[in-house]
Amino acid sequence: MIFVIAIIFITFLAIIPFLYVRITIQFQHTQDDDQLTIHIRLLRFLRYRFTIPLIEISKKEAGLVTEEKTNMGKDEKTTFTVADARQRLAQIKQWVNDIVHLHTIIKKFLQNVSVLQFQWHTQIGVGDAAKTAMLVGIGWSVKYYMVAIISKYMNVCSAPSIFIAPFFQGALSRTSFTCMIRFRIGYAILAGLKIVKHWKKGAKVARRNENEWTSD
Repeated sequence: MIFVIAIIFITFLAIIPFLYVRITIQFQHTQDDDQLTIHIRLLRFLRYRFTIPLIEISKKEAGLVTEEKTNMGKDEKTTFTVADARQRLAQIKQWVNDIVHLHTIIKKFLQNVSVLQFQWHTQIGVGDAAKTAMLVGIGWSVKYYMVAIISKYMNVCSAPSIFIAPFFQGALSRTSFTCMIRFRIGYAILAGLKIVKHWKKGAKVARRNENEWTSD
């Protein structure tokens, strides 16, 4: 009995990388009421859903107060040496290298992501016809740009549905956004392993550079 269970478990682990996961992102905005819902579905019986009421988050953030204190009466002087310049240049080089490599990893992963549904409908108005028309024009530009980016990096399986309706009778802001994507778990695991490997490599390089600076 234990042997059979072990075989079933090993078989399940072996097929996991080939299974598809489907993620649906839904965002609803009406005036000051925002809500983000994410559905995750694996096979037909494994489903997970969580909802984030963004209005509550924004209220909490609005209640945060930060204070800054400054030292008055003293002039502080800082020196910038050749070692500091080398350190800054090495940090910039490492940062650019990280961005380039991470972009390559993410780009390869997105090539294996299928967009099953993309819908973005908006209604907007500010009470002034000219300003409303200008906002609608900007909104169309943003949406077309987003669709172009998604079409470039992902596999779009259905025609995106985008729409913006002007509202001239007063101030109004309403948006409905839905995006459904699908990919194999194996591609996500592979991308995650590459990112971890890249970060570890970057940490080693940073420690080596730090040792060189301290030795100098």
